[in-house]
Order: sequence, then C-alpha cells, then structure tokens
Amino acid sequence: MKKNISKREQTRQMTILAMFIAIVAVLGLVPNGLGGTLGFIKISPTLEATIIHIPVLIGAALLGRKFGIYLGLAFGVISNIAAFIYGSPLFLYPWVAILPRLIFGLIIFDVTKFFVKFTKNKLIGTSISFFVLTFIHTIMVLTMMFTSYSMVMGTGVWSEDIVSYIALLIFVNVPIASVIEMIAAAIIGGIIVVRLSNYLKNDDNSSYSEGMTNEDSD
Repeated sequence: MKKNISKREQTRQMTILAMFIAIVAVLGLVPNGLGGTLGFIKISPTLEATIIHIPVLIGAALLGRKFGIYLGLAFGVISNIAAFIYGSPLFLYPWVAILPRLIFGLIIFDVTKFFVKFTKNKLIGTSISFFVLTFIHTIMVLTMMFTSYSMVMGTGVWSEDIVSYIALLIFVNVPIASVIEMIAAAIIGGIIVVRLSNYLKNDDNSSYSEGMTNEDSD
C-alpha cells in the first residue's frame, strides 16, 4: 500500500536523488587522464571495469522504483553525452546508451526487494541482487551495442558481423571486466546500501525498510 510522505521527506528524497545523479555525472564525464572517465578503472592495457552503475544501484535500492527510473535515465543520458565528448561511436545511439540504462533503473528496486525478502538478510540479499542486476545490465548493453557495432564497424549485416563482434568483446576482455564489475557492485554496493539505510530510514520513509515490504516509492 502506498504511503503518503511529508514535504520534508519529499525534499530530502529529491536532494538525495540529485546527489546520486551528480555522482553519476562526475564518474561519467570527468576525465581520468587515461583517455576515459573517472567511472572506468583501468586494470590492464586492454581491461577496464566501470563503476558508474553502482551509484544507480544504490540510489534506486534506497529511494524506490520511481527514483530508479530517474537515475537510470540520467545514467543513459550522461553515457550518451560522454560518447560525443570522448568519441565513443558505439554509444552515440540512444537505444544503446539510454534504453538499457532506463530499463536497468526500472527493475533495480523490485529485484533487490525480491532477493532481500528471499534471503531474509539485507546485506546478502542486496549483494546478490546487485550482482545479478549488473549482469543483466551488461547483457542488455552488449546486445544493443551489437547494432551500433554492425553499423559503425561492421558490414551492416548482423549475420555477418556477429562473429567479429564476439571476437572483439573477447579481445578487449569484456567478459573478465563484466565479472569484476559484478563483484564490485555486489561488495561495494551491498555494504553502502545497508549502511546508508540505517541513516535514511524514518517514520515517513520506508523504501528500504526491513524486508523491503513497502511500495511507498512507486
């Protein structure tokens, strides 16, 4: 059942939302001096892992489904802008940069709620959900990115480009980077969400209450 919240709580939620969007913007747009942005951690010359999705996971789990959509949309738009700034042709198209992130933001709260209820433990449930959600996000992005790869770097015929696309992903160590991203999201995101939830909960806000049973942030 949806619960009314006070003006003060609404203001606090919007402030927290703005904070998370700002973090995503910094990670997605501020250069790291290595040809990318602060949201990409270079592990080897051909291996980078991103942490940009982690604030989206944390914010959506804490604030709820509606705010998750906002965060996912912001993530996608910032990614699209960064593609133009840093010359990333595969992410120039909205259906590659924005659409998967919008869907990602939409499902975070419900997936996290499910695993927290299933495990009956906030930390374990949140960590598992963040691991799974990062995997889902990766699959969605890579699937949509194949369309831009085919247009920009391939022949434009999907059946002819699929092998070279998979070879490229393997060559730049995308599978390894994805596993690192899933583990990082599970550990870092899970711990931060549980810690922050202790400070954010009050009588007016139970988006991340025990068992995540309320739907007050639809």
